[in-house]
Amino acid sequence: MQELLMSLLQLVLLLLNPVFLFPAIIIIVVLVKKDKEYKNGAYYQITKHPYFSVKYNTGRYGEYLTYKYLKQFEANGAKFLFNIYIPKENGETTEIDVLMICKKGLFVFESKNYSGWIFGSENQKNWYQTLPAGRGRSHKEHFYNPIMQNRSHIKHLKAFLGEQVPMRSIIVFSDRCTLKSVQIRSNDISVINRYSVAPVVSGICNQIPNDLLTDNDITEIYNKLYPYTQVDELAKMQHIANIHNNLKPQTAQPVNQALAQVILQNQTKIVTEQPYAVAIDTTIPAEETPIIETTESATTETREQQILKCPKCNGDLILRTATRGANAGNQFYGCSNYPKCKYIQNITN
Repeated sequence: MQELLMSLLQLVLLLLNPVFLFPAIIIIVVLVKKDKEYKNGAYYQITKHPYFSVKYNTGRYGEYLTYKYLKQFEANGAKFLFNIYIPKENGETTEIDVLMICKKGLFVFESKNYSGWIFGSENQKNWYQTLPAGRGRSHKEHFYNPIMQNRSHIKHLKAFLGEQVPMRSIIVFSDRCTLKSVQIRSNDISVINRYSVAPVVSGICNQIPNDLLTDNDITEIYNKLYPYTQVDELAKMQHIANIHNNLKPQTAQPVNQALAQVILQNQTKIVTEQPYAVAIDTTIPAEETPIIETTESATTETREQQILKCPKCNGDLILRTATRGANAGNQFYGCSNYPKCKYIQNITN
């Protein structure tokens, strides 16, 4: 809040001209109000992202707006989580953008804050985004089928929570885009614009006559998943690197070990640090402990004697030290072309 006020003060100093002063004051009041509203919501309380870092980040802002449309469901006991890094059997992670846990089940949202025209079908691997390029021309981009993407999220979420937990897949596109031709056959999938998300979710809930989850169920699921939203930057970088590896299998990397350390630490967070103030079980059953796989590697001394190259871009690998999160002080190799290339290599002894 202090940084926001300083920025707003600088704006006032620039607009001391009486002609602009009154409109500037109105803008300041509106921005302060929006910032306060934002910080009172679950999105900030879980992600800790400052308002302006969300406002001017396309992906984050799409997630926040999806939550903002759905916030009304909190009055009926729904709980929300964001950017959940669910562990996969191979030691990697899959990231869920927005999750709503309510009495009618789990709603898994994949947020696509795109513009333009959207074309795709349920079983088509790549979907297409068409954007105007001026003078009657258009430019086409392709992206991975979000239905398949969210299907993978749900698969791993069920493996983590149990097959009996009811889940529903909803793909949410920006209000700025047009779903020009989107073909879906399955009844348990919705592909919609963001302005439709609240009525669509309400309609689905109304079609389910009985509650599928109790208040205790909601709390238990929330408690189990919350620590997986509190991962550090190293774990997030490894997640991105793994995605690139899946696109280019020949550049496989060591599996990240940072995630489990963060999870073990966050399992013991006190109640007041959670936005919904629920009790946390600080013990982790053995069968729920994240599986960490390691790969054979040379010792640190041997590595330092070698000229290490990035397998993705052939840049030099530089020895770095994590400065934040549970891995602060731990060393790893990062590509010298970061942030253009986000390859990292863990050091194992």
